[in-house]
Amino acid sequence: MKDIEHLLRVAAIFLVAIALFVAVRSVVKPESYGKLGRYRAAALDEIKALPVRYAGQQECGPCHKTQAREKAGSSHRGISCESCHGALAAHAAAPKTAKALKPEESSMRGFCLRCHEAAVSKPAKFPTVEGGKHNPDMACSMCHKPHSPKI
Repeated sequence: MKDIEHLLRVAAIFLVAIALFVAVRSVVKPESYGKLGRYRAAALDEIKALPVRYAGQQECGPCHKTQAREKAGSSHRGISCESCHGALAAHAAAPKTAKALKPEESSMRGFCLRCHEAAVSKPAKFPTVEGGKHNPDMACSMCHKPHSPKI
């Protein structure tokens, strides 16, 4: 009989914990949670209400013809301008006042190595370098043009 009392106490603790969990969950769970699977349906409207920050690559070409032409014929053709130059919606809307980010020579290696640092997970044909060994004291742009990176 003594052994069963211990089991009943543990069972009672579990029941109280489950009841507490259900009560807290009913208070803190957002109303729209679960309408679209394991997501808050209201999150879509919240995201739509955010201001647009990205212009899209099609906005860059009309003003930056030379860079767009270089990039179109290079291995970087599929990379959005905003991957390196940041969000450009404000710049596309007001080019004279909102300036695009232009990586400085001192930080150029960081930009290039985000994609081109050697890693086992990258495909064998993807061009990579070991940043610490491949001209460590030079900016990548000393030898490679960013918009058309072939040497």
